Amino acid sequence: MATYNEIFGAAERLPAEERVRLVQALWDTVTPEDWPPPGDAWADEAQRRSREYDSGEATALPWQEVRARARREAGLDG
Repeated sequence: MATYNEIFGAAERLPAEERVRLVQALWDTVTPEDWPPPGDAWADEAQRRSREYDSGEATALPWQEVRARARREAGLDG
């Protein structure tokens, strides 16, 4: 059986489009039960944001707006 390093090395040499396909295919094999639990820092940040939202200090934006902004900032959209 191939080692992680051998597989990763081969995957790194794939064209970008094929690497993206591989990532998507691998992600589809991972179920939520396989995910590691969030660490304390992640839980603390989630609680902080929740308190800010509940108190009105922070507001939420629609997903479409967040996604469009992220794509612009990443240079994916003009």
